[in-house]
Amino acid sequence: MRKLTLALAVGLLIAATGTFVGPSRTVAAATYQTKVVIVVGQTQSATAGYIVDADRAAAVFAKYTTNITKIYSPHATWGAVKAAARGANVLVYLGHGSGYPNPYNSFLKPNGDNGMGLNAVSGSSDSRSYYYGENYMAQLQLAPNALVILNHLCYASGDSEPGIANPSLGTAKVRVDGYASGFIRAGAKAVIAEGTGDLSYYIDTLFGGHTTVDAMWNSAPSYNGNVLSYASTRNSDYTSKLDPEAPNTPAGGRDVYYRSMVAIGSTTTDSMISGQLGTFAGKSGSYYPIAPTRMVDTRAGTVGPVGSLSSSGGYTYQIAGKKVGSVTPVPSTAVAITANVTIAGQTGAGWVYLGPTIEAQPGVSTINFPKGDDRANGVTVALSPEGTLRAWYGAGGGTFTQLIIDVTGYFLPGTGGAGYVAFGPHRVLDTRPGSGVPGLTGKFVSGQHRVIQIAGVAGLPSSGIVAVTGNLTVVSPSASGYVALGPDPADAPTSSTINFRARDVRANNVVVPVNSNGTLSATFIGSGGGNVDLVLDISGYFVASGGSLFNTLAPARLLDSRFNVGLVGPFSANTAKTLPVTGHGGVPSGAVAVFANLTVTLQTAGGLTAMGPKPTINSATQFSNLNFPIRDDRANGATVPLASDGSLDLIYVAPAGRAAQLILDVTGYYMGPA
Repeated sequence: MRKLTLALAVGLLIAATGTFVGPSRTVAAATYQTKVVIVVGQTQSATAGYIVDADRAAAVFAKYTTNITKIYSPHATWGAVKAAARGANVLVYLGHGSGYPNPYNSFLKPNGDNGMGLNAVSGSSDSRSYYYGENYMAQLQLAPNALVILNHLCYASGDSEPGIANPSLGTAKVRVDGYASGFIRAGAKAVIAEGTGDLSYYIDTLFGGHTTVDAMWNSAPSYNGNVLSYASTRNSDYTSKLDPEAPNTPAGGRDVYYRSMVAIGSTTTDSMISGQLGTFAGKSGSYYPIAPTRMVDTRAGTVGPVGSLSSSGGYTYQIAGKKVGSVTPVPSTAVAITANVTIAGQTGAGWVYLGPTIEAQPGVSTINFPKGDDRANGVTVALSPEGTLRAWYGAGGGTFTQLIIDVTGYFLPGTGGAGYVAFGPHRVLDTRPGSGVPGLTGKFVSGQHRVIQIAGVAGLPSSGIVAVTGNLTVVSPSASGYVALGPDPADAPTSSTINFRARDVRANNVVVPVNSNGTLSATFIGSGGGNVDLVLDISGYFVASGGSLFNTLAPARLLDSRFNVGLVGPFSANTAKTLPVTGHGGVPSGAVAVFANLTVTLQTAGGLTAMGPKPTINSATQFSNLNFPIRDDRANGATVPLASDGSLDLIYVAPAGRAAQLILDVTGYYMGPA
């Protein structure tokens, strides 16, 4: 049984003595009622006692807020918890813990470990827990700066369960880091685990202490004075702390790990009780390019937050204001970013959405992929009011994927940054023999960067370009691998722009800073060596003064030919169709370009698509947006100039008589002046 019976007994004893008196009551501002959710999972015969403790905590919370939701076994289902927890400032859980490492599994099971033991269905008995692990906890969508308190459960604070010997310090640290991880991915700034004791001190201090979460934890009545601090291995910027009952306790001794916290310790208690999930509203801003910077990588041993996405779930990733090492690449006031999004290690085919908001399964997508094929897509996307991106992984049940986000720039309100100028699209690089495009020729060889001239090419200005938008295509690589495109030469790049398999033809949207000398550099890294041809089409550029501002939109679907949305019927090969854009999806008259995500599906032959102001079958051979084989849903973003009437044309280039369905989602538009 995974329950802390000793802790329950001690907790009830402490609660009954009434030896601690909290701070004087200070009521939160009347303009906002702090949202509190208290969950009691089924814990066999201990359930009734846990409910007593939960009700006692609720009574203390009630001194400060009326916005309290109690979800108790036998009605504590995952659906009920998930629905109630959205936007919660404080989440309290009492129940069974199934942490890792444990005696039952030889490896972490993120769907079952480090979460809550709940009822499988409402009204079921208290005799059996159904464990929802860290991948589920990451979907809770808590309020900014939320506090999570885990009370009376095994493993969360590092301890073992009754009857099992005390763990080593190393094992306790892994348990603490792991148990906090899912809640932190959901937005928590602190996860406190208290195996014993009641919660009155924390509640009173939270509302009346006007202090930091670090000071609150260090001053608790349960403080032992044996604090061990270390940088969290699972959560960048977070510090993990244990406070064992006795110092230097050997493994196998009595259980002592009843207190822990994983937190950004400087977070104030006032911010914890006042944070709210903002309502998205469109904003405009100018552009600040940066060298590609990895800000999200869910794989183990990376920048984090570590933890795969599970199918049919929503996740939140902090971008603005987040530290990477000692720097903050994206300021906290950013309203949107440009980035390259990569899917890796997926165990099933599916799609991922990225955007500023998510309430339920979204109606738009960002990237589509099959099983086991790393895919990338360049995006320009708004951030939430809290500076986050929301993700949703749509796939069959029980599947997982890893997510990587390399940020290449951000937009700040005002005109202090760069402005966008629509251009072409025009091809500036094609290394294939006989392409007729001036510049580099011959294949890129693995591990050797090459410099691409941008300024002064194909009608681009000879100076003043700070970044470009465009489309990068790899043609028939001899080995699987990736290409990195950026302003600075690098034979061993630390980020990627496009991932691909051998012999594929694949494209990816780019928004990339240009070196001060007017060049870009590209590097191919192939599995075991190899070579590849590269094609680069430019659709616009940013200048330090002038140009247009980017205006954010919640993602909206403008075209879905499957259902006659935007245009009627499938696209026949080699025949362009005109799609009205302005006046739809929030794009106003006067917009000069949009950022959109183009998806192809149900194609009866491999080929390419091109979109822009009036492309034709001839002009489509001079630029493209998406390349694909048959029976492979693919997506690619694009910054695409609009025609003077606010429309754009789309064309499917393939053998005569073939057809394809196209989908287009818009996430923002450019409209001056900057």
